[in-house]
Parts: sequence; C-alpha cells; structure tokens
Amino acid sequence: MEPFRYHVYVCTQEKAEGQPCCSANGSAKVLDALRAEVGKAGLGDEVQITTSGSLGLCERGPNMVVYPEGVWYSRVQVEDVPEIVREHLGHGRPVARLLSGDAAALKAEALENKRRYLAFMAAQKAAAAKG
Repeated sequence: MEPFRYHVYVCTQEKAEGQPCCSANGSAKVLDALRAEVGKAGLGDEVQITTSGSLGLCERGPNMVVYPEGVWYSRVQVEDVPEIVREHLGHGRPVARLLSGDAAALKAEALENKRRYLAFMAAQKAAAAKG
C-alpha cells in the first residue's frame, strides 16, 4: 500500500549553458505553483511532491511524472497546474493534452538525450584537459 495517493516528481535539473533542461524552462515556478495548488485544493495529505533530477525529456521541459500510474507530463506551464491538480490529482483523470507519449517512445528519447549529454560532458572534460 502506498503512503500517499499520488507521488509527483518534478524535474528541476540544471545543466550547463546551452544544454536543454527543465530548470531553464521554468520548472521552479511550476513546482511552486504545484505545491500551492495542492495545498489550496486540500490535497496536501494525499499528494507527495518531490523534486527530481533529469527525467530525460530535456527538450520538452518542464517535465513531471505522477505515480503510482507512471503518467508523464511535458511542457508543463504554471497555467497548466490548476487543471492537473483538479483533474488528475483530484479526480484521477490525466490531462491528455500534456501527456508525454507512450512508454517505448519515452524510453528511447530519454536514452538518446542521456547519450548526447554524456558525449557533451566528455567533450567538455577533454577540452579542459587540453587547455
């Protein structure tokens, strides 16, 4: 049995300048709005909100995942938060227009983004070693 009805992970990952990440797209504001809206809706005892590192869909940020269903949301904006709280966290109906896609596509995209970021970091390290 889960201790909370929902557990929401919001990516707040920060990456190097020029690298796509949720924090560069306003995830901190989304996180603050989510916390406020959950409290306003009286769901604070039913919904646990946790920050996370990269969820792997960096170009689509801000991203969040809602468990126990494993619903992935992308491009979430502050204006979307009341609808997510009301519909999904309040009534159990995921917000279709913000869904990230099917599991196989999500995994493939996340793995590709991870590969590109690791290559970027290796290039940075190599450049620093030369300089």
